[in-house]
Amino acid sequence: MDGLKPEKVSDTLTVYQKSGVFCYGTDAVLLVKNVLSYYKSLGGKIMCDLCSGTGIIPLMLCDSQQNLKASAVEINETACEISKMSANVSNLSGRVNIINGDIKEIRSIFPSESFDFVTCNPPYMTSDSGKMCTDDYKTIARHEILCNIYDVFAAAFYLLRTGGNFFVVYRSDRLASLFDAAKQNRFQIKEMHSYISSTVPALSKLTVIRATKDASEGMKHFISNIN
Repeated sequence: MDGLKPEKVSDTLTVYQKSGVFCYGTDAVLLVKNVLSYYKSLGGKIMCDLCSGTGIIPLMLCDSQQNLKASAVEINETACEISKMSANVSNLSGRVNIINGDIKEIRSIFPSESFDFVTCNPPYMTSDSGKMCTDDYKTIARHEILCNIYDVFAAAFYLLRTGGNFFVVYRSDRLASLFDAAKQNRFQIKEMHSYISSTVPALSKLTVIRATKDASEGMKHFISNIN
């Protein structure tokens, strides 16, 4: 595949990337950090990553947690191929199942209540906001063209067992939509981590939340430096 380059993420994890198109960012790393800080151990657990892109979230989690099994759902066929390449070269293909599919059709992909926890780094921008990218993949990854935050929460509700956790990274200025989507799909946000930059310390651009299916109300809010 033209333009792809392997990047060593850890001693045992190599991921393929294409600069400006098929690459991961700070948001995915922050989400992984939050999952690992919440669970003392992921041994024996089964996870699903929605809007998975090139699979960096399940790949990083399975690389660090030897008994974790993951499925990843991504609508772009090329991104799925890259995920599989990374899984193969990192000896994770037996524990990371890459599925080329639409999260809005999740009922045709998995049985209900199949997973212990779900992760997602969804499109952040509405379909009519911001500048569209020249690359179709980047446009779909960033803008709510094929799915939105409500679709993401609906899929997570279907996939999770009662009491299961959903980890989402989202733009802080769109949290109103995230809160509404969570409420409409019977999730309670239990933890919210807002990340600020040292250059603009009063402004949070990224937030990671942990929402629990059919849980009682009660949320903790943390503020951390992104740098």
